[in-house]
Amino acid sequence: MMRTLLRWLGLPVLLAGLAGAVFGFSRWTLDPELRSRNADLRAELARVGAQNERLAADAAALRDEIRRLRSDPDESLHHARTGLGMVRGDEVVYRFVPRGEPGAGQ
Repeated sequence: MMRTLLRWLGLPVLLAGLAGAVFGFSRWTLDPELRSRNADLRAELARVGAQNERLAADAAALRDEIRRLRSDPDESLHHARTGLGMVRGDEVVYRFVPRGEPGAGQ
């Protein structure tokens, strides 16, 4: 009976010992590389997450600006004048250039 019990328990004990040896070997040999790689990936994930938040904020600001440009004619007029330098056909533009700068009359 004792012999049957030892034979029956031998396989699970052998498998558990083998699994423990494989686990110990992998921790002993591969763990430093895996920890380093894992740390690098976590840092990259943090950088990408921060970039994603910045881009989401930029997209929200652009959507808000588009909404304002479509709904408010004064807003689009302001952008046309200041950003693009546009004027109406019946307007006259006077440009004053300080002396000493290129394009200044003497």
